Amino acid sequence: MHTKVGHVALIVSLLLSVAIASSSSQAQQSNAIGILTALDIELDLLIGAAETIETTTIGGVEYHRARLNSVDVVLARAGAYGMLPSATTSILIHEFGVSGIVFTGIAGGVADHTKVLDVVISTDLIIHDCGTQTDDGFVWKPDCGVKEDGSIPVDPYLRKIASDAAKQIVGKEHVFEGRIVSGEAFIASQQYVNFLRDQFDAYAVESEGGPVARIAHEFGVPVIVIRTLSDKADGRAHDSYASFAQDAADNSARVVLKMLIDLAGAERLK
Repeated sequence: MHTKVGHVALIVSLLLSVAIASSSSQAQQSNAIGILTALDIELDLLIGAAETIETTTIGGVEYHRARLNSVDVVLARAGAYGMLPSATTSILIHEFGVSGIVFTGIAGGVADHTKVLDVVISTDLIIHDCGTQTDDGFVWKPDCGVKEDGSIPVDPYLRKIASDAAKQIVGKEHVFEGRIVSGEAFIASQQYVNFLRDQFDAYAVESEGGPVARIAHEFGVPVIVIRTLSDKADGRAHDSYASFAQDAADNSARVVLKMLIDLAGAERLK
């Protein structure tokens, strides 16, 4: 989904308040991996496959401690707005001590050579509307990204695990590694798709991955974003989304389940 990205100052304020509130009770870092989605349809398959679920509600969000394919996880629906995923990410880090974060779900396709139900594994992320488009180019607001080009890096180890898992689930011809951009609105405009592709070399567009990755990077937690394309973010996006959203969400969830099998015996995030 593609929705609103919160103001940076508000995010920083929120993070500080959450960190202070949780500092007295924060446990040692756990081995659990945080798995976030924006929508219920993206979470359903994972919840259905989970074992020994214990649910805690914080700020109206349910956090499900569980076992998935022999890995301890914390599952949560982060919400489809920029501030909500940012807050949920911070709580995963501070309250549950997760050792890594996977954001899974659906997105609109941007790159010409991708098609609906292809999987995009993030190489990095950009919050594409966190700045001003001027006659001299795009000017970033402070703290939108990490690097000078406004991008936010992902963890290379999780990226490889995710890419390998996706190729086994949907076939290598349907898996792409590329930049995912996050922004304010559901994109259903070929003109704006062209802008995202030309300006940012984007492969997919959604709303939550950039804010999640920004918070995870701030606290040194490995993160990866996995998106299956439900539409091509063009003039037919709404119709395509309605037809393919569930299949796309399930594809991404199956990739995560395969990732966890590969991570079960790994030491990297323990």
